[in-house]
Amino acid sequence: MVNVSELVAARLRHLGVDRVYGTPGLAVDPLIGALRGAPAAPGFVQARGEESAALMACAQAKLTGGLGCCAASGTGVLRLLAGLYDAAADRAPVLALVGADPAPRGPGSRAVRHLAEVSVYCEEVSAPELAGDALRRAALAAVTDRGVASLVVPRGVLAADVPGEPPGEDGSVTPAPQARQPAADDVRRAAEALSGAGRLAIVLGNAGRAAGGTASRVAQLLGAGVATTALARDALPDDLPYLTGVAGPLGSEAAAALLRECDTLLLVGAEDLDPALLPGPHGCRIVTVDREPGDCPLGGDVAAVRVNGDAAACLEAVLPLLRRAPRRGRRTRVERLVRDWRAEGEARSSRYFGTSVNPRSVVAELSGRLPDRSVVVTDSGTALDWWTRHLRLRDGMRSLLSGQLGLPGAAVPYAVAARFAAPDRPVIALVGDGAFQSGGLNELITVRRHLDRLAKLPPLVFCVFNNGDLNRLTWQRRAADGDPLVPPSAEVPALPYAELARLAGLPAVRCDRPRFVGSVWADVLAGRGPVLLEFVVDGETPPDWAVAVDAARNSGRGGPRNPLAKLLRVPG
Repeated sequence: MVNVSELVAARLRHLGVDRVYGTPGLAVDPLIGALRGAPAAPGFVQARGEESAALMACAQAKLTGGLGCCAASGTGVLRLLAGLYDAAADRAPVLALVGADPAPRGPGSRAVRHLAEVSVYCEEVSAPELAGDALRRAALAAVTDRGVASLVVPRGVLAADVPGEPPGEDGSVTPAPQARQPAADDVRRAAEALSGAGRLAIVLGNAGRAAGGTASRVAQLLGAGVATTALARDALPDDLPYLTGVAGPLGSEAAAALLRECDTLLLVGAEDLDPALLPGPHGCRIVTVDREPGDCPLGGDVAAVRVNGDAAACLEAVLPLLRRAPRRGRRTRVERLVRDWRAEGEARSSRYFGTSVNPRSVVAELSGRLPDRSVVVTDSGTALDWWTRHLRLRDGMRSLLSGQLGLPGAAVPYAVAARFAAPDRPVIALVGDGAFQSGGLNELITVRRHLDRLAKLPPLVFCVFNNGDLNRLTWQRRAADGDPLVPPSAEVPALPYAELARLAGLPAVRCDRPRFVGSVWADVLAGRGPVLLEFVVDGETPPDWAVAVDAARNSGRGGPRNPLAKLLRVPG
């Protein structure tokens, strides 16, 4: 006879969950005990807080494509929500298991109310015999609807026996969603629109990652340029001459130019594309490929050719119907745009002012030294700007970030989860000092706790950009005020990050000299195990979007044509 916690632990393994991230508490202790006590159960990684646990589960889901799982007590549900909202915003399948203590108004009622707001499925399990079926339904909802599924289970139920119930069975395995085939008429209309394009742009989004190869073939056939969303950054290798980088409000200038100049736009699984970046409805024909009609970033009133179904299947159906572009002038223009953009980035990364390290050079030097199959994690802030601008991923590499929310401090929990989820891959996290102080420091304790195991694995590098400033916020304020020389407006308390890591028992390196950036990266990436790498960088180095705003203002145009300009306005 097994109890509910043992049943859940065994069923999680059958559902493909090999690790649960969580925090202890009286209400959830029976489940954590089952996870730690059974050899066949998923492993348990104790995070420093509920938010980190949820972020780790989200990162696991994003990296593996499977179900991420986190566990916490109901008393910590509000802290859990921040991480779950990240999973919900980026449509990552995450299962949240929340233990509840009895309350006067019914066990778990408050936790259910809070979790329901962020979940595609939320249920309170009121009796032991209901646990197995509830778990199956929750996991199925998380995978098929690509979101958060929450189960609230009172402690008494978690500890209760389930008479006659086997710990695991084939029926508990969550089936993979079936690929939906597109309608033939939609495929024909899409092929006609794309074949008639004069200046075609393709945007590959997170839901279209699996169609990256086919999208590349479409681009080559029709002479199109390609951009990706931030979440789909690694769907195509950066050595493609027609890949213009990230299309985002503060993304690539080359991608912004591609969208601005196109007369036809193909959106492939681009549900995570900011609608503000889309061309106006007049003068640009739009073709969308999405799993469901509601996934499209366009409003219902925007005329478009819409193809619904599995993204890869849709493009494979469209491809044979396309007519090769007779003129290659557009492709030449796109490739020149990409070359010029990359050359400008290389020039900017090699400039130095004074003795501080140019933050651009940190990512540029890393990019050329990345080991094969690396996972590169980035945080919000200017670390994201340098990741967007100077990182060049090769085939087989992965990238991770909090996309839609841009949650500060997510990079370190993400990197920890990436290390557990992909123990054979090098993992590098790029994080600013402000974001690092926002929860990242705490998770160094988690790394230290597992150091004996992690020290034998490929490098896990926490790269901290130390400029003593919330730098992206500062540059947004400077751009909005029209004065790039205003004093720092978002100071971060000074901390010796490398020293703190050493105090926690972790190896650490501090670099404050420009000429040593490359050699430091070479040494760190040649090693094994966790290491904190602190770069003292120049906070006066502006991101590309701030340079564009300043240049447009000085030219007398009154503002840039790039749609990012509205994001630089600070409310009064």
